Amino acid sequence: MTDRTFFRPIPLLLPLLLFCACSKAPHAPPPEVSEAEVWSYAEQSVAFGNRCSGSPEIRKYADWIRKTAAESAKFKVYPQPFRDATPRGDTLFENIIAEIPGRSRDFVLIAAHYDIKRFRLLRNFRGANDGASGVAALLGMISALQKDENMPPCGIRFVFFDGEECMNEYGESDGLHGSRHLAREWEKSGILKKCRAMILLDMIGDRDLTLTIPENCTASLKEALLRLAGESGFRGKCLPFGSAILDDHVPFLEKGVPAVNLIDFEYGPGNAFWHTEEDTLDKISASSIKSAADLALRLCWHIAGD
Repeated sequence: MTDRTFFRPIPLLLPLLLFCACSKAPHAPPPEVSEAEVWSYAEQSVAFGNRCSGSPEIRKYADWIRKTAAESAKFKVYPQPFRDATPRGDTLFENIIAEIPGRSRDFVLIAAHYDIKRFRLLRNFRGANDGASGVAALLGMISALQKDENMPPCGIRFVFFDGEECMNEYGESDGLHGSRHLAREWEKSGILKKCRAMILLDMIGDRDLTLTIPENCTASLKEALLRLAGESGFRGKCLPFGSAILDDHVPFLEKGVPAVNLIDFEYGPGNAFWHTEEDTLDKISASSIKSAADLALRLCWHIAGD
């Protein structure tokens, strides 16, 4: 295209010039999620009961997640079923993917796991924080984007992972089944090359929320997250964590995708509520889920602007 500095604008070119100016305008800010909606999603999630991978309960739960996400006409929602070896034999898993296009052809992956830990002795484990809070955050973001008049600055793919929890002990055939499978499949198909970054939300519902960002996260994303948290009034509630955490962001890091994990790994005094029957709705809050979800969307907009 001819350099505009070499000619004088004439009336016929004004619409084109205006279009160019508008196309370079800053992105509209991201929408904010609704506290009432995320709380409703958390309540409904817990009501499905013992939602461990391979159970009848998780199949019903997966159907509900798909239908709820698909209420947004802006999103393409589809399951990704697959079988994988586990310590208890070959198991059927199902990731759920909800895609919304953006102004850029590349995309950011925002994810959470929807399975909960299987226990032999804990009959009333409900996974309000470790499972339901992440699902509620993602569904809240999907709903907020549906209501927003603006197109996101880049595509967003929300993924609900199955099989994050290990059955015995984390290893090649135990735990992180959904994230490992998706990372492999997207690498084979070439989709992974379009993924600018991965944002993971896990255990973000604690009433006393402090997001502790693990060491094994991409440094630039960690720095951006901490800065955005300070700018949004979340200063002191988003801090670096002193060690690495094995979570669903790791398979993407291993394949070269920048990734960050928003997680509160101090759930109750001395992490006493984690993986116990104390992980109930009264221990989490809609405000915490909203704060984490809004922060994830701000980070997504930041990534798209780089």
